[in-house]
Amino acid sequence: MKKLFLFLLAFFSVTSAFSQEDTEFDWSRPMLGKKAPALNVKEWITEKPDTTGKFIILDFWSTFCGPCVKFIPHMNKFSKKFKKEAVFIAITLQSKESMEKGLQEIKKIKKKLKEKYSPIIFYQATDPKSKLFNAYCGEGIPMVIIIDPDGIVRWQGNPHGERGDGEGGLTEKVIKDIITKYKK
Repeated sequence: MKKLFLFLLAFFSVTSAFSQEDTEFDWSRPMLGKKAPALNVKEWITEKPDTTGKFIILDFWSTFCGPCVKFIPHMNKFSKKFKKEAVFIAITLQSKESMEKGLQEIKKIKKKLKEKYSPIIFYQATDPKSKLFNAYCGEGIPMVIIIDPDGIVRWQGNPHGERGDGEGGLTEKVIKDIITKYKK
């Protein structure tokens, strides 16, 4: 029994030494602290942005995802606020045609509910086979990734927070803190 206890103590002491950025490995953010995959998308809906020397903020979404659509106004606001430091890219997990049909439906619903429709005002691309999404070990949408100018993932998760309640979600302060900490 004593040998088992000593083995477990040694095992957990060694494994904790390999955690990233002074935190334990987070299964909900598997790419945190790792090199970002290449930005390979199927199609650019807008022009392809120049990301050289900038933070890259990826927003994986789809028109059929209510929480994704709900977060668009926040991402629009962030893209305006941090346009000098970061490139924002909305990446739909749909084809361009499917996304366009979905946007028409959203517009109809918003009009019927007398709610304001907020189109995405930053760069856009498609990833209909989820190749890039899967490269980030994505499990659900919405999912936002923040990549520093050196290509390291500094934030990954649901922008509403992992429980959808806003706690731990993406805020202006989160973005500002990451930019301040990792800018060149």
